[in-house]
Amino acid sequence: MNRLVMSGEYPKFCDELRKYGYDIIPTKKIDIFHKPEQHHADMQILKIRDRIFTLGDCADKIGKTYPENVRLNCLFLNNTLYGKLSATDKTVLDFCEENGIKTVDVSQGYTRCSTLIIAEKAAITADKSIEKALRKNEIDVLLISQGNIRLEGFDYGFIGGASFSGGNTVYFFGNIRKHPDYEKISEFCKKYNSNIEILCPAEPLTDIGGAVEIE
Repeated sequence: MNRLVMSGEYPKFCDELRKYGYDIIPTKKIDIFHKPEQHHADMQILKIRDRIFTLGDCADKIGKTYPENVRLNCLFLNNTLYGKLSATDKTVLDFCEENGIKTVDVSQGYTRCSTLIIAEKAAITADKSIEKALRKNEIDVLLISQGNIRLEGFDYGFIGGASFSGGNTVYFFGNIRKHPDYEKISEFCKKYNSNIEILCPAEPLTDIGGAVEIE
């Protein structure tokens, strides 16, 4: 059974993913973060190859304000780590250097939650700095409009935090069909033979911090 780390603040989403055979490990509450981010998996855990980093591994200060809150919010794709490198934890950067993993700087510190991975060389984002960096590294990118994703306490959330990509399926936390770019997203997923599953379609598309598959 595959194991996922994700927020337990939305039990409906957890219950739905369990129906697909996933074992859910709820995140811990991180009091130092802003309330909407306190249970977000993409703020607490980063997996690079077989190495899992948690906040307890961080050498740099973890803080409430940006960018001290995004030490682990990086995107690992096609053997490359994308992130706001000035904010990325030193332990992560040292690991990349020691293991021949390329690092790419982007201006968006919430790199992982801003990006939905569709395939090894395909992703969706609303952030232009991430789009530019990915394209430069030969990743096919669908750029979508910002907003239209719920994140309590903020104006809007991000597509990566509102989804989980497992196997050949993308699971959306809430009704992706109501997103203005749904047709583009659907076609892009089909291009890479990726199915779409909507968890709790009665709920709005919601940024819950995504989910990290650890096994």
